[in-house]
Amino acid sequence: MEHAESLTDTASKPKPKHAEDLEKAATDLSVSTDIAVQYVLFPRKGGWSSFPYPDIAALFAAQEGTIFYVSSRTAEDEELPKAIQVISLAEAEKRLQEPHTAAIVAHPYWLMAVASLQPEICIALLPEPVGDEATSPLWESSISRLVGIADLVATSSETRYMKLLFQGARAIWLGGEDTSPAGYIQYDGTRIPLRDYEIFFMHALQQALTGKPDRITTLQCRVRADYYRQLRAKTGAHETISFLLSAYEYLLEDSRAAASLKEAFTHAVINGRQDCVVSHYRFLSAIYARSGQIEEALQVFGISANNEQERHHYEQLCRWLEAGEEQLVQAELLRINDDYGSALRVLDELGGETARHWKFRIYQETECVEDALALVHASDIQDATSLLQYRQLSGTALALRGERHGAVRLFLETAAEDEEALARIMELELLDQAVQQLLGEVP
Repeated sequence: MEHAESLTDTASKPKPKHAEDLEKAATDLSVSTDIAVQYVLFPRKGGWSSFPYPDIAALFAAQEGTIFYVSSRTAEDEELPKAIQVISLAEAEKRLQEPHTAAIVAHPYWLMAVASLQPEICIALLPEPVGDEATSPLWESSISRLVGIADLVATSSETRYMKLLFQGARAIWLGGEDTSPAGYIQYDGTRIPLRDYEIFFMHALQQALTGKPDRITTLQCRVRADYYRQLRAKTGAHETISFLLSAYEYLLEDSRAAASLKEAFTHAVINGRQDCVVSHYRFLSAIYARSGQIEEALQVFGISANNEQERHHYEQLCRWLEAGEEQLVQAELLRINDDYGSALRVLDELGGETARHWKFRIYQETECVEDALALVHASDIQDATSLLQYRQLSGTALALRGERHGAVRLFLETAAEDEEALARIMELELLDQAVQQLLGEVP
């Protein structure tokens, strides 16, 4: 990349904070990382016309990167741009062993194939499901595990983007309402306009490639919060708009989150939404918990408990709070609201055996297999049930490392006690078949 320039006129009226940050991000893209990066694309089946993010792939070339496309078909069959070279899966394995080479995974069914190659950098470009993918349990489980090994995740779904942020992933939303250029890059003698999310992605990519801390998540969240705040000003209080605004304000630790959430809940009640105590009001417990208002947070959760199991859980949390276990209660309320990232941070601060066990549970729920396995101590395996769980987890980890025979052996050893063991073996077979289809080897 030769350089990037911002559109913003510095002599214009004062800009919002996010506009200044976006301008700086665009300008910073002109700073070379001094790294010649190779990008190995693991695509969706159907040739280049089916690649979910061709504009993002073009940005790799604009960063003076070499782009490879994994397929068993020819470049002509895949209808690839001239700048992209076709390589086999075996060649991809060799490339990914070279320094400064990133795996770009554009379909979750590449999971085992890519994970076993242990790339230095893994970027997940999550596509939207096609056909029966949307109803396949393999789709979501593969995405969860892919996110667990990825250094950066990008998605065109704002719903999934928010889920990723709550999970604590480094994520970029590849979308937005503003179609006007937020900046430009000069590449091959051409001035190419960039939308704001493309600038976000390129900046996040540079940070991931160079091992720098995430500086982009907060910026994009701020942009989204500003968007919903402006939309709310136009439309008035609204069940969905106010709720999304509160979610972004929560992620930004903005004190206005509670007011926005209460507004959303009020309008959900007015609109006759039957489940709004759980779908809307309960989120207030996360807002209070994150700000350290543990008693208020617990009270909200108690009000929203809508079955015997949740009421029992509420009573248990009350006992913990009475015993002085504020951080445990805080972490659990955050977990209940799917804010796994914040819950893990609280547990890291707390330390100790209980925190370790709870972190293990979160890593299990979020399919972060290696992180979960690293927390298991020999003393945890005390009975047949814990041994079975350990073997299941170990088998999945072996599969992700490419040690398929070891994984199958562990699953078979547990098949007598675990009905899911055979399903796990079948999942490996299905992913193998999917890779053959993605490579174009079978229809």
